[in-house]
Amino acid sequence: MKKYIFLDLDGTITESAGAILTSAAYALKQLGIVDEDPEKKRAFIGPPLTVGFSELYGLSGETLTRAIRYYREYYVGGGYKDAPLYDGIEETLLRLKEEGRILMIVTSKPKYIARMVADHHGMDRYLSAVIGPVEEKTKAGKEDLIETAAQEVIRILGDDSLTVSDIYRDAAMVGDRKFDMEAAKNLGLLAIGALYGYGTREELEQAGADHIAEKPEDIAKYC
Repeated sequence: MKKYIFLDLDGTITESAGAILTSAAYALKQLGIVDEDPEKKRAFIGPPLTVGFSELYGLSGETLTRAIRYYREYYVGGGYKDAPLYDGIEETLLRLKEEGRILMIVTSKPKYIARMVADHHGMDRYLSAVIGPVEEKTKAGKEDLIETAAQEVIRILGDDSLTVSDIYRDAAMVGDRKFDMEAAKNLGLLAIGALYGYGTREELEQAGADHIAEKPEDIAKYC
């Protein structure tokens, strides 16, 4: 049983496709870009905005900066509310919390945005922290965020004898995309793929998932 459970936000806790894709469509429209490719839209969910807009739509420089600004304008203006919790996720988080686990959101979303979403859903009753970058990430990896989460665990516990490696050995990362699985495996965490999210089974397994959660309730079974 793992003591520390780190969870991605989009596609793991919240069913966020509506919020993300509507915000992205708004941003692209402001730039005169129309996108009807469903596969491209699916791939947009997961990586940081910088990566999504640059790799999927070829945006760079000032145009990339404007796209992200337009996206945030729509998302923060209310688009974030179009991201309900997955059925069963609250019951799962409550069970893990009652078992004495420390739960944290670990997301590539800027922390203030993730905090907004968490507050909207009243997630503080389950979470010890929300971990996210201060600014937009330019790379898709999550190793730095997981390290920050481990450091926060040590701070919460107040035990200076612990190291981040100690936390990693007793932690699980739950996420729906390869970035979550790859970071977990690179650092030695248990990797649980949220198949009910936006990644495919093939993507999660190829990225090293130790277990596949077909529904939120499965998370507790594998942690």
